[in-house]
Amino acid sequence: MSIAADLTINTLTFAQKWSDESGSFRNEVSRGANLPTELRIAHSKYTDSKTKLPGTRSLVRFDRTVAGSAGNPVVLSAYVVVTVPTDTGIVNADITAVVGHLLGLLDNTSPNLDKVSDIFVTRLQ
Repeated sequence: MSIAADLTINTLTFAQKWSDESGSFRNEVSRGANLPTELRIAHSKYTDSKTKLPGTRSLVRFDRTVAGSAGNPVVLSAYVVVTVPTDTGIVNADITAVVGHLLGLLDNTSPNLDKVSDIFVTRLQ
């Protein structure tokens, strides 16, 4: 099962460069080939060090290349990792809920703070 080869996120279209059993890689170059934004989606097996339960670790990562102050490329990264232990007590709704909490924190729909700016720019905790 796979998602679309090219993905449009907000107004950017990420073109798939490769996809295999380890994951996929897409990039977007509207700011120029030398300033790409890259998207990586990957899945791997893991064993929890405390519980010794096996599970799956899923990664979504964005890397945005910007022109640095010295003229050299500088990469800014943001990623999320979701670890799901193999246990029949964990159902799809649990996975969706925990990812939903993260999205709700970052999408600025909750009152009291501009979470993206407050957390990642001014570094509030």
